[in-house]
Amino acid sequence: MPADATFCPSCGAPVQSSASSAAPTVTATQTPPLSGIDALMKDRKAQEYWFRRFIALVVDAVIVFVILAIITAVVALPFLLFNRSAPFTWFFGTFSALWGLILVFYFAISESASGASFGKRVFNLRVVSKRGSTPTLAEAFVRNLSKIYWLLLLLDVIVGLAVSKNYQQKYSDQFVGTTVVSE
Repeated sequence: MPADATFCPSCGAPVQSSASSAAPTVTATQTPPLSGIDALMKDRKAQEYWFRRFIALVVDAVIVFVILAIITAVVALPFLLFNRSAPFTWFFGTFSALWGLILVFYFAISESASGASFGKRVFNLRVVSKRGSTPTLAEAFVRNLSKIYWLLLLLDVIVGLAVSKNYQQKYSDQFVGTTVVSE
């Protein structure tokens, strides 16, 4: 365990320093975080952690969406060439809904199989369950369900940070008992 660690790098549990006594004292300049949002506003490690998670998400989204855009273009080409009266908003609206669902399945399958998506591996992040192992497919699916639409994901993160002192969990992580930890 690193000397300055505030959370376990394996499971994300809060850690007390070895110098602390049974009843730690808090000075006026050192107040414990009231929530994950408070920790995120004051703690540089929390800020770096969420920056890495955000960039990992962007990397994964770009990979999945480039592949899906190519597949969509190939599937849509016959509609564009031969059926000029096709309801394009319905057609492309259906594809965008499918894209979100495929993104959720990408994260669920990769995290349940190896504990990390490609983006998380690049940034040395790993998803662990409360058992300390990789999450089950059901746990990974539930924790990633909010990724079907960006606004749901934003709410998941904000609510999770607001209701817990642990800055490493969005609400769906708290619900299923998973945490994203740094390796």
